Amino acid sequence: MSSIRFLAAPGALLLLSACASLPADWGRGALDAQLRDRGLSSATVPRERFTAQALREPLDLERAIQLALLNNPELQARYASLGFAAAEVYEAGRLSNPLLSFTQLSAGGEAHAQLTLGVAVNFTELLFARTHRRIADAQFAAQKAAVGSAALELAAQVEAAYRRCAAAAQLLQLRERLAQTAQVSAALAQRYYEAGNLKPAELALEQAGGAQAALQADTAQLELSLARASLQRLMGLADTQTPWQLAEPLAALPAADEALDRLQAQAQASRLDLQAAQAQLQAVQARYGIATPQSLIGELQLGAERERDYDGSLHAGPTAAISLPLFDTGKGRRARAQAELQEAQAALQAAELDVQTQLHSAYAQLRSSRKRAERYRDELIPARERAFEALQREHNYMLIGSFELLAARQQSFDAYAGYIEALRDYQLARADLARAVGRRLPQTDPAPAAALPEAAPQDPHAHHHGDHTP
Repeated sequence: MSSIRFLAAPGALLLLSACASLPADWGRGALDAQLRDRGLSSATVPRERFTAQALREPLDLERAIQLALLNNPELQARYASLGFAAAEVYEAGRLSNPLLSFTQLSAGGEAHAQLTLGVAVNFTELLFARTHRRIADAQFAAQKAAVGSAALELAAQVEAAYRRCAAAAQLLQLRERLAQTAQVSAALAQRYYEAGNLKPAELALEQAGGAQAALQADTAQLELSLARASLQRLMGLADTQTPWQLAEPLAALPAADEALDRLQAQAQASRLDLQAAQAQLQAVQARYGIATPQSLIGELQLGAERERDYDGSLHAGPTAAISLPLFDTGKGRRARAQAELQEAQAALQAAELDVQTQLHSAYAQLRSSRKRAERYRDELIPARERAFEALQREHNYMLIGSFELLAARQQSFDAYAGYIEALRDYQLARADLARAVGRRLPQTDPAPAAALPEAAPQDPHAHHHGDHTP
C-alpha cells in the first residue's frame, strides 16, 4: 500500500502528461489572425480553384499576393516548419515512458524462483516539466512569428515585382514610340541626304540615333520579360499555366505619405521578426534558468518494486536511483546555456537596430523618389511639352526644320521615361517601407500616372507645300 501511495503523485502527473495534445492546425489559424491584423489575408477557397479563377482575368496586385501566399514553395516550406515546432510543444508536454524491469533469479533446491517486478519514472522530468513546456511554447511562438514575417516579406517582394512589371510595360511602350520617332528622323535624314541637303556626318548621327533608340527598346523588352519572370516565380506559377496580364498600370503618387513617427510606432508593434527574437530570448532565458539545477540534480528515477522471494513471501517498496555527477558535472551544459543566452540577447538587439535602420532608409528613399517624381511631373515634363508645342508652331511656319522638332519630341520622351522610373522607384520604396514597418501599407490610387506622348508622325513635313532645309 505504501508503494501505491508513493507512486500516486507521479502517476497523476503521468496522466496529465498523457492529455497533452498537438497545437490545433499547427498554429496556422493563430498565424492567419496575426497576418490579418497586419493587412494580409489569405484566400479562403482551395488553392487550385483560386489559382484558376485568378488567372482568368487581368491580375491586380492583391490577387498576385494571394497567388504567392498559396503557391510559393519556399513559403509553403516555412509553413510546414510549424509542424516541427508544434511537435516540440507536444513532446514537451509529455514525459518519457516509465521503465518496467523484471528479474528472475533461481537457486538450486529452492521451490520457487525469486521474481522482482519494478516500475520507475524520470522524476527530474517531473520537476522541470512546466519549465520545459514554457520553453516549447516560447519557441513555438517564435516560429509562428518567423513564418508570419516570411509571409509579409513575400508580400512585399510580390508588390515590388508587380510595380517593376507595370513600370517595365510602360517604359517599353515609351521606348518603342521613341524608337519610332528616331526612325522617322533617320528616314527624313536619308531623304535630305539624297537630295543633297544634308552632310554625311549629319546623316550618320541621325542613323546612329535611330539605332540607339532601337537598342533601348530591345533592352526595355528584355527588362519586361525579366520582371514578368521574377513575378511569376514569386507567385509560384509554372510556365505551363495560363498566361497572365497585369490589371493595374504604374500608380500615380498619393496625395501624401504617412508620418515617420506613426510608422515607427507601427513598426514596434507590428514587426513579427522582432517578436520572434523576443520569444526566442524568453525560451533561452527559461532554459538558462534551469541549466544549473538540472546539472546538479542529474537524472533522478523514482519507482516501486514488488518481489516474490524463494520461499514465496512477497515484499514491496519504493526505489530510487540518481546519477552521481562525478565525471560529468554539467559544466558544459551551463556554459552552453549561457552562450545561448548571450546570443539571443545580441540577436534581439540586432533586430531592434534593423527595424530602426530599415525604416529610416526606406523612408528616405520614399521621400527622395517622391521629390524626383514631382519634379518630373510638375516641372520638366510641362517644360518639355511647352517647348515642343512652341517648336511645332515654328515648324508649321517653316521657321525651323523637322530635325529640331523631332529632337524636341525625343526630349519629351526622355522626360516621361525619367518620370516613370521615378514613380517606379517610389513604389519600390513603398514596398520596402511596408517591409520595414511589418505590415501592408494603404494602397495608392491604381489610376495611370500619366498619358504617354504619341510618337512623331511618319512625315512631320507632309502638311507643308515644300521642303524646308534644316
